[in-house]
Amino acid sequence: MPENKYERVVSYLYSLQKHGIKLGLSNINQMSSLLGSPQTAYKSVHVAGTNGKGSTCAMLQGILMGRRYRTGLFTSPHMVRFTERIKVNNEEITPEDVVTLTEEINQAISGADGVNPTYFEFVTAMAFLYFKRQNVDWVVFETGMGGRFDATNIIVPEASVITNIAMDHMEYLGSTIEEIAVEKAGIIKPGIPVVTTSQIPGALDVLRKRAAEQRCRLDVFGIDFNAKTVQEDVTGTVFNYSGCSEINGCKIPFTGCHQIENAACAVRTSEILLGGTEGIANALSGVKWPGRCELVRHAGMDILLDGAHNPAAAEALSHTLERLYLRERFSEIIIIIGAMADKDSPAMLKALMRRAGTVILSAPSYERAARPQRLLEAAGTLSRAGQTLVTAPTIAEAIKVAANLYKTGSLVVITGSFYTVGEAKEAMGETALLKELAEFR
Repeated sequence: MPENKYERVVSYLYSLQKHGIKLGLSNINQMSSLLGSPQTAYKSVHVAGTNGKGSTCAMLQGILMGRRYRTGLFTSPHMVRFTERIKVNNEEITPEDVVTLTEEINQAISGADGVNPTYFEFVTAMAFLYFKRQNVDWVVFETGMGGRFDATNIIVPEASVITNIAMDHMEYLGSTIEEIAVEKAGIIKPGIPVVTTSQIPGALDVLRKRAAEQRCRLDVFGIDFNAKTVQEDVTGTVFNYSGCSEINGCKIPFTGCHQIENAACAVRTSEILLGGTEGIANALSGVKWPGRCELVRHAGMDILLDGAHNPAAAEALSHTLERLYLRERFSEIIIIIGAMADKDSPAMLKALMRRAGTVILSAPSYERAARPQRLLEAAGTLSRAGQTLVTAPTIAEAIKVAANLYKTGSLVVITGSFYTVGEAKEAMGETALLKELAEFR
């Protein structure tokens, strides 16, 4: 590929970021029409929610692949490589395909009145077209933000999935749990079955009302299907599932009580789509989803990577650290936190700092990142006696600070944002590709 062509395409994708966020479906509908409506060429599952979307998508993909379906996966944001977003049978789209599709889409929409796509809309159109070209059977689509006006919401899926709903992106989605639930419930379409793990009464009421209006079957975790933990350690969780059928001794390579809810959601959805649970336990045992309580070894340190980026996710991580990691293997936690400036950092810090002996406040290299000093000021009001607070200008520097403090029995936890986790992975040797092509998350 000529270098100047690649650079030109990358520059074009970067330029789309200036459009920011524009909620609505007009652009993506027009783009899809100009491309021949590629999203109608395959079956799909649509997944929305505040937390747990990515893990649920990965498990659904694993189950469909286990049935030998050629399966696409569209997720966001990426952590290290832009190509993480678009996969077929777990293989990332190639940079060459990114270039080819960008040029093709740009040519198709050039001159079309009123089509000024945002970055996320353009990438969604790219995914639609790529999956058609790859002759997939199924695609699992994760919404970006919200659902009702998300660019992915022009698909007509075989099932809609709504995971946990919590307070996040309030400036765009609403200031109450009910308002946010309305946006998530926007993916519910007439007659399409819905599966949810949402259990907060206000949010669940919204989902029930929307499903009734659209004459949809609604299956709710804890009522229509369930999962009970049998055993867990730092390598994963074993659970029993009950729904239309039962699966005993099912293992997922994820930790955290919320993950068995996500797994149960994926299983229930698969029961509806595929008519049974054949091969599901085996498929789930091999699912990998980086950046969610991902335990790695680097430079002689045990490091846990988790993209908890809002208070609800931070509480879930804190609970998992206390219940599992501190009780089973580790005696102290050194935590590195880098968060976005628009997030509720004090609430996140309150949850995460409860388990840490040392707190390192840092920032990923994004314009929206909260500065370490700002996090330090918030952390100072929450710290307890004997707790050490330090700052580091970059995530790479924060890892070096942690290495100097590390001792036998320590666990370094890196969290606060998927961008923070991505920069940690890059610092630990993972190859980055178009990492800065990231939307608001």
